[in-house]
Amino acid sequence: MWINLLFGLIIPLFILFFLYKRNPALVLLMYPLGVTIAYTANDWGFDLFWEVEPAHKNPSLSAIPASLGYFPMITALFAFTRKKYPIHTLWHIFIYASVTTLFEGMMVLAGKVHYYNGWNIFFTFLIYVSGFITVSVYVYILRKYHIRF
Repeated sequence: MWINLLFGLIIPLFILFFLYKRNPALVLLMYPLGVTIAYTANDWGFDLFWEVEPAHKNPSLSAIPASLGYFPMITALFAFTRKKYPIHTLWHIFIYASVTTLFEGMMVLAGKVHYYNGWNIFFTFLIYVSGFITVSVYVYILRKYHIRF
């Protein structure tokens, strides 16, 4: 569980802190979205398609650090780079989904995440794509209503 806390919560919160110092509004707007996406996906998939080590009676307990740290961090980083670099939205989504899928694939190889019932890395990629599409739509809506971050 210490690994989950370190890599899922502590390091991402440090990164979010530095991002907050650069752009507080962005972190304040993206953090709740990242937590919402993480909990929605994880509540749907835990005990059905995947589990995170160490296993507990409550299967989502091991993923709480990542749901409160890692996933909001990648959401905020996605929005930050979306704003800062003029890359096409589809490429931006593809790059972020690929990198986060690669990180999760490394967790699968390390034995920290287990897939079952036919779940595989391609389905994981599709989940990340859908999450980053959600973030892109959210950023678009914020821009449409002139909410600056």
